[in-house]
Amino acid sequence: MKLIKLTPIFLILAFCNPAFSQDSQEIIKKVQEKYENISDAKASFTQTHKSSGGKANSSSGTIYIKKEDKYRIEAGGQIIITDGQTSWNYSPKKKQVVVDNYKDGGNTFSPNKFLFNYPENFYSDLEGNEDVGGVECFVIKLSPRSGGSVKSAKIWIDKNEYLIRKINVVTNESTNTYVLKDISLDAGISSSKFSFTPPEGVEIIDLR
Repeated sequence: MKLIKLTPIFLILAFCNPAFSQDSQEIIKKVQEKYENISDAKASFTQTHKSSGGKANSSSGTIYIKKEDKYRIEAGGQIIITDGQTSWNYSPKKKQVVVDNYKDGGNTFSPNKFLFNYPENFYSDLEGNEDVGGVECFVIKLSPRSGGSVKSAKIWIDKNEYLIRKINVVTNESTNTYVLKDISLDAGISSSKFSFTPPEGVEIIDLR
């Protein structure tokens, strides 16, 4: 399984159809207000990864997020962690960890960017409505204003709670879809969750 290297949202007017009665700028504002005052979040998720020309693979896991730029993703026997300065990609099965500087390019994907910050360098369009796990959601399409690793993205926003329920990201190498559930805001996640000390006997590949 390959996770996107690490990582709210949207825009357009609606007219006669009642499903589009809410202006997308309003949606953006409500989502931002929802996340603005929280310090961390935790959720379980399922991920579907499809590489270019390859077949789709699915896995499930847990994601932890903390301001600023801290996240931890545990899925498919792989752990990805960043403290906002250093990132670790750890494979217990291979007994190997890849260490690198945390990179936050303008148009790269990180969960913090889509959950805590409006990605200003993306054009946004309200596409419609769709059910995600029994929850009615707005569907927002994001298109990059300039070149970068992300070609396009979509985000599904809970129409009642204004929580992000699903994310689809298309890069040059792959398409990844995350469906979030059991979302817990202000879960009191310790900062130690976002640092990593390699266990004894683990091969360290340092790219810094």
